[in-house]
Amino acid sequence: MFAGLSSLAAVASLALPRTCAVCRAADAALCLGCRAQVDASRWLDGPRRSRPDPEPGGLPPVLTSGRFEGALAALVTAYKDDGRRDVAPVLSALLAEVVDAAVRQDPHVRRALAAGDGPVLVVPVPSSAASRRRRGDAPLEALARAAVEGFGPHEAVVAEALRMRRRVADQAGLGAVGRHLNVEHSMAVREPWHAPLDRASCVVVDDVLTTGATLVEAARALRAAGAGPVVAAAICATQRRSRPPSRSPGSSR
Repeated sequence: MFAGLSSLAAVASLALPRTCAVCRAADAALCLGCRAQVDASRWLDGPRRSRPDPEPGGLPPVLTSGRFEGALAALVTAYKDDGRRDVAPVLSALLAEVVDAAVRQDPHVRRALAAGDGPVLVVPVPSSAASRRRRGDAPLEALARAAVEGFGPHEAVVAEALRMRRRVADQAGLGAVGRHLNVEHSMAVREPWHAPLDRASCVVVDDVLTTGATLVEAARALRAAGAGPVVAAAICATQRRSRPPSRSPGSSR
């Protein structure tokens, strides 16, 4: 359904041929070497279910395309925080694959679409007003719009249905409990979307799955407004553990 990562990366490199967003090599938005490293961070069998550890209550099923590490992590950060919008085609291709898999794999969403209860609403996690001012745009919403271009209008549409109803702190550096408390009841559905959301199937999209706190809150707000089945899609997932790995025999630390 969607163009491959390599071809979209080529489009990105033609758009603004400056330097690689990852390694700063000249003449490509994403050089061949870093593109290979991005591919190496993807799950071998395609988008898969990802679960934070510990997994928070209320988390919808979440699919991701790979691990938040190395070149893929650098690419997401460069796009979101460093203004490298020229790599959007690469990231939107990854997000498109995950959204497509989330729709196809969830039985509740499949049944709703088979019954004619469509289209699926692709709902980006909302940006705060401060983030919009700092960045000058809403990068996740732009990725979501690009990601649904391969769907028909009766299959999926982007719904900017969520808003921030209060300020939240920067999630960086917070643990699982802190992130949950930080975003709890921080989102609400925009008034014009209450009627379209009634029993609608939703795919919440984010860039990185960390503790799952943001997706839990987004799903809560959508369900409170009467949404039907809610699933989630993220470009990549951090590899977090709730406890350190057990010591190997003979280990002194």
